[in-house]
Amino acid sequence: MANWFRRRAGKNGNENRQAEARDSEKRASEARASEAREAEARDSGAGESGGAFGDMDGETADKLVDRTPPPEEPEDGSLSEVGIRKALKDVRDPEIGKDLISLNMIRNVEINDSSVTVGVALTTAGCPMKHRITTDIEDRLKEIEGVEAVEVDFGVMTDDDRQNLMTSLHGEAAELAPAFTDASKTRVIAVVSGKGGVGKSTVAVNLAAALDRSGHSVEILDADVYGSSIPVMLGTTEKPNVVEGIIFPIESPTGLKFISMGNFVNEGQAIIWRAPIVNKALTQLMRDVYWDEPDFIIVDMPPGTGDVALTVAQMIPKAEALVVTTPQADAARVAAKAGKMAVQAHLKVIGVVENMSYAECPDCGKELKIFGGNGGESVAEELDSKIMGRVPILPDETGEPGNALYPEDSAPGRAFEEVAEAISATKARKRMKVL
Repeated sequence: MANWFRRRAGKNGNENRQAEARDSEKRASEARASEAREAEARDSGAGESGGAFGDMDGETADKLVDRTPPPEEPEDGSLSEVGIRKALKDVRDPEIGKDLISLNMIRNVEINDSSVTVGVALTTAGCPMKHRITTDIEDRLKEIEGVEAVEVDFGVMTDDDRQNLMTSLHGEAAELAPAFTDASKTRVIAVVSGKGGVGKSTVAVNLAAALDRSGHSVEILDADVYGSSIPVMLGTTEKPNVVEGIIFPIESPTGLKFISMGNFVNEGQAIIWRAPIVNKALTQLMRDVYWDEPDFIIVDMPPGTGDVALTVAQMIPKAEALVVTTPQADAARVAAKAGKMAVQAHLKVIGVVENMSYAECPDCGKELKIFGGNGGESVAEELDSKIMGRVPILPDETGEPGNALYPEDSAPGRAFEEVAEAISATKARKRMKVL
């Protein structure tokens, strides 16, 4: 019995200890819950009274707030790297026609007090426009307040950089340059004639100059491979720059850009052209040249209705034909044939230009029709088109190369202004679908 009481007492002691432990745990839990409720109440009160600054006066709280304004972005034209780079967006590569920043040609900018050094990566070490780029950068950066000296440090693009640039500009190898595709905004004006000697090339370059003066971007393609006269007429027979297989048009002293087979051969050199070679050469001019999708490309077509003219017409199906004639009946007859060939090649005839239409009497100012005839009107009537201009004939003052552009204030100059205005007023033709 005594042993049983001892065992019972030990059991009751364990139960008492377990009950005490449970009570202690309960009290601790209630204490934690109470502390949580008090903390929540304090947080709520802090939000109503201003948070951590609730017990502080307003002046002390303001001192602890960071009211420093964020740094301002450098303004355009400021003497900073950002300002310099923004200014260089106004400087274009003379050959490519795009700004140096978008072409990734500006590699570094260093500023030392009032001196600025700009690193430029050229496509080729012998870039013919290096001096022009230097002058343009210096002139633009010296417009920035505080810039007194500018130095241009030239380097050369890597092969990969150059290839990436050419691909972005010209795309992958294709049949034609983007400017000649249907999707391009560029209007292609093919200047055609029935025979040589009627001033077709003169009309082409002066029309380009008139369009340029009126604010349009213009480039010239000399497709007259048998008589490439555009280089001599514009006063430059230099060789074009070629980068990674891409040919860049040449800029004449007057600012007109052009490309011609005459720039690939030596002056006075006779070349025997066979039809397959001619077609290949023309394909290169329309595929491998970097045409910067200008507003207009003026194409000086070969005269007549032969294979060459037909090939050009077929390769540029969106082109519009401008027919050139002189007043004589014979010239008008073959000019009408050239116009009809253009129509058969699915080109649109937009108008007729009568060149050497008349001469002005130096004494009385009257128009003298020294060639007689009424060729322009007869061609326009036969082609169901209209005369866009009559260009008078003037004595050649010098006969020197590069003197083919008429002054703006001369009678021929005004006639070409009318032609340019008439062409600009017409709607760009859409390529006809040939069934």
